[in-house]
Amino acid sequence: MAIRSLSDLGEMFRFAIDLFETGQLAEAESACRKMTLAYPQAAEAMHLAGLVAMKQGNGDIAAERMGRAAIADANNAEIQHDHAQALKAVGKLREAVGAFKRAIRLCPDSPALYCNIANTYRQLDELELAHENYMLALRLAPDVAEIHANLGACQYAMGDIAGAEESCTTALRLRDDIVNALVLMGQIRLDQGRTVSASEPLLRALELQPGHQRALTAYGDALFRLGQFAGALHCLRQVLALDPQDAGARRTLALLYLRTGQGTEAIGALEALLNANPNDPELLLMMGEALSLAGRHSEAVERFGASIGAGGGDDAVFRLAVELAEEGDAASAQSVLQNAIDRKIAIGENTALFRTARRLLFAPVPADLAAQNDEVVRDLLDDTLDDDDLDLDLGQSDLIDPITLTRFPPVWRAALRPEGDAQLRAVGHYWERLVSGYDVPHVAARTRPKGGKVRLGVVSANMRDNGIGRWIAGLVRAIDRDRFDITVIRPPLGEDDITARIDAEADLVVPLPLDPLHSARVIAGLDLDVLHYADPQADAYTMLLASWRLAPLQIAGGGIAATTGLANIDCHLIAEDWETAGGETRFSEELIRLPGLFVNATRPDEITLSPGDLQRRWRIDQDRNTYLCPQPLDVLTADFDPLIAEILRLDETAELLLIAPERDSWDAAWGRRFALNYADVAGRMRFVSVHSRADLHSLLCAVDVVLESPAWNDAMLAFDCLGLGVPLVTLPGKGARSRRSHTCYRQISVFDCVAYHSADYVETALTLATDKRRRSVVSQAIRNRAHVLFGQRSSFETYMNFLEDRAA
Repeated sequence: MAIRSLSDLGEMFRFAIDLFETGQLAEAESACRKMTLAYPQAAEAMHLAGLVAMKQGNGDIAAERMGRAAIADANNAEIQHDHAQALKAVGKLREAVGAFKRAIRLCPDSPALYCNIANTYRQLDELELAHENYMLALRLAPDVAEIHANLGACQYAMGDIAGAEESCTTALRLRDDIVNALVLMGQIRLDQGRTVSASEPLLRALELQPGHQRALTAYGDALFRLGQFAGALHCLRQVLALDPQDAGARRTLALLYLRTGQGTEAIGALEALLNANPNDPELLLMMGEALSLAGRHSEAVERFGASIGAGGGDDAVFRLAVELAEEGDAASAQSVLQNAIDRKIAIGENTALFRTARRLLFAPVPADLAAQNDEVVRDLLDDTLDDDDLDLDLGQSDLIDPITLTRFPPVWRAALRPEGDAQLRAVGHYWERLVSGYDVPHVAARTRPKGGKVRLGVVSANMRDNGIGRWIAGLVRAIDRDRFDITVIRPPLGEDDITARIDAEADLVVPLPLDPLHSARVIAGLDLDVLHYADPQADAYTMLLASWRLAPLQIAGGGIAATTGLANIDCHLIAEDWETAGGETRFSEELIRLPGLFVNATRPDEITLSPGDLQRRWRIDQDRNTYLCPQPLDVLTADFDPLIAEILRLDETAELLLIAPERDSWDAAWGRRFALNYADVAGRMRFVSVHSRADLHSLLCAVDVVLESPAWNDAMLAFDCLGLGVPLVTLPGKGARSRRSHTCYRQISVFDCVAYHSADYVETALTLATDKRRRSVVSQAIRNRAHVLFGQRSSFETYMNFLEDRAA
């Protein structure tokens, strides 16, 4: 069609619009070209040509054409607006602002124009101007939900969180399907620590728009904080599939790997982030933790040091000290902490974190017995003498981040030291002072409905295949479900088959989030009658929870047979024979003695391999006696060393096997101590790797005698040994932590393996190892009578009666 007149132009324009609206862009482009060639100043034709170019994805061409149209018809607000949008699309934000202003002058009553210029100001990070224009838009259109949502995003960027939440609430009240408002509401709640309530708007956003990247990132973060790692990993992988460079998702993924102990995977997630931000102190700190988990400890120390140099603050200093201490370099660890204390004093800052760390960060393997009673322990003991002299005065603004406190070393090792019970009470007292200022619910005593079930919560971070995890599995299995509802509560510290077994037996499973403050609120909201902490001294996370009052009745016992030192733990339950007379004085809690064993154990499976096959598997020489001490090296205290040395000296060809620790530092540090004092026999010790309970059982059956540290009895070692008919030499003391194996021998009336003083311990071990006939008789006696140890319920019947009575 030829264009000879304005009427032809009008007809061609209508034809071109029809082509544009029906999606025939190439034909519409051809028609626009004819019109602009015939009439170069035809603003509407040039405007339509710009719209076609935008639809075709040619942003620069669209902006150029619309610019010409805007010049040709400077009084057309629609053209000015579309020109602004085209400029904005190609990143020319400042020019877009000018075009929006021209459109507003022509049409000052359009809320959309004010909202669009405000969006552009937000992109330019000119938030005050953006806020001003959003408010102008709302005066013209107060019921438009999208404007409220955009205002909320602006307020959030300005730091006005309360205002942002109010704007999002208003937007969602007007329309409940605005994805950006839902995502922002979820993010605000995440920022405020309201993790559970954050999940609802984020889930709604993902229902409306399943692939929304920000919603997936925030929801993955929420699941991560709640300890739901599988769901978090799924979300984060979706985000990274959409955008492999998403730094927020990659950072959360790295944190997830760190929390689940996957050091190598965390390193991989962090490398790209550190390449982009090599001096980010938080990333350097995370990389140090990842390297530590992966066993690359010297590199970890370097990264922690780099984090400090980059301004990493207290957490980096503390992690460096912990890493050095765990590597056996206690002197350097103490020096790092002391330097931090001196620096803080010089600038007038609070030193509570580092003074506490110095006190709690015990050197795990002291060079000799005297070193155990060091300044750290004396400080702790001094704290118990006069509460008014405790030099810890934390104001609300000086409270230590609870997540930082969860990285403190476990306090149970204090029990291995001289006057261990007094030291545990001192540590518990110190923890109570540390956590006294936090805003957590305090659950008061209440009356339980008569005839209703007791709501029992069981808390531990060790619900895995270890002695404590197996003890908890037995507890949960023994409880009568007609009388009790059981809630299993655990920090996010790993799972295995024992975890699954415990979960299957429970009525409710509550995996806790990373933040202990949020965890405390979750537990308080469960409306429990009784909260049973199996082993609060075993890790700082659980110790922190146990320091607060989260249930009307709080008890401890079963996992670690030693006092918690915490005023909010009301009772400590033990088997009646675990403590000698007067044991009540060793506990800060009310001591409750239960009949029987207070262990509901299952007998280990018989080992089918022959003794010769077992010895070959573990490279044991059949012509020499072999002793095994299968306990962790940190419970082999310095006063046990001379007993081991004496056994090896008197049995001149014997070999002692030890379980290789997860961290090589223990191997090196314990070996240094022993070699320093007993070099003549140190060469006849060997470390072996045990990866499962089946491995341990085969090893127990391969050796001649199993030795147990007089300082500490494992929760389940005696049940493994006696169930297999393996002699376990034990030296019971006065406290429960050293009498659990003795209680098992009393139950089966076999005392050949029980020693009553150090010399007797050595003689008993030698007799069992060297007199094969004697050992065979003792082993058979143990095997014949061991059945009475397994499946005992008398302790748990008394336990349930006690809880029902106290919770009434």
